[in-house]
Amino acid sequence: MDDEIRALRTSVALAAGDHVTCLRVEGEGAYEALDHVVACDLFLQDGQMRPSLLLDEEARPFADIHVARDDESFFLLAEGPSPEALVAFLKEHFPAGVEATVERCDGTLLSLHGPYAWELCTTVLGPDVGSLPYLAFYRTDSGVFFRSGKTGEYGYDLLIPTGEVDAVREALVREGAAFDLAHASLPALEQCALENGFFNIRREGRAGLSPLELGLQWRVSYRKDYVGSAALRARREAGAKARVVWAVSGAPVSEGDEVFLDDQRIGHVLAVGFSVIRGEWVALLLLDRPYAYAGIDRYEARSAGERRPIRTLSAPLINNRSLYVSPQRHSYRGRDESKMSPFVLPS
Repeated sequence: MDDEIRALRTSVALAAGDHVTCLRVEGEGAYEALDHVVACDLFLQDGQMRPSLLLDEEARPFADIHVARDDESFFLLAEGPSPEALVAFLKEHFPAGVEATVERCDGTLLSLHGPYAWELCTTVLGPDVGSLPYLAFYRTDSGVFFRSGKTGEYGYDLLIPTGEVDAVREALVREGAAFDLAHASLPALEQCALENGFFNIRREGRAGLSPLELGLQWRVSYRKDYVGSAALRARREAGAKARVVWAVSGAPVSEGDEVFLDDQRIGHVLAVGFSVIRGEWVALLLLDRPYAYAGIDRYEARSAGERRPIRTLSAPLINNRSLYVSPQRHSYRGRDESKMSPFVLPS
């Protein structure tokens, strides 16, 4: 997995999108139906997409989603539940009498990630795809191309018709040889997401927490009613007793390890992984509210009697190459001529 991550951070990596379900919601009531279940305000223009959540009745994340507006219809890209459970959730919670249909999109999702993913997209799929702005999508007869990603690098989700996916994958691999293309697994994508502060529905998203504790209030609205909104308002009024914060450690840390300040327990480790880029362990902590701040080096993770110093930081924990690579000025071939800041900046 280390080589996968190095490639993703420096060139391009190709990944399967099996963990993402792509749905299409259509009909005269498509907006009204989605607005009743999606936690954010659906202020979207045609061709725009936005990250949000589907919550259960207790305000816990049910699905991690991107919703995209396609004229009067919508694409919904979701992680977490199975396709069957996702469709059932939507149909159960859509308002009665609203005309809206939900269907799985025909095709296969492939994804490209890395500071030069835009260049490979341009080479294989054309400049309109490679030049997409963040949180936008582009639809043609040959597929739907979403610009998003959760690694901190340029990211593209490519929905390719089933009959053409093999040819597109072969073209990406063939042309990708000039970019030292690698194949990235889901664990590699998740590690990169952890290093950049992106939410993971399969880890911290299954800890029984609400957007308040998870730092995801920017993905929800308090101005409308939707599934879980009443419970979320109640939690907000009561006040969150804990919240997440990122940390690093030079010693191994494990999920579930308790976190202490001196001899006072103040939380525990929610998620952790070794960062081959930083050369140390990165972790997501759930800390009691008075202690959930970045820039503190007095905490310890304890497991089996061992004490491991940890230091809290603000995300992202990686100074991503994509912050410095511009499609107007750079190319993978001339990468050695480009001056880049180090992956880890002094703190």
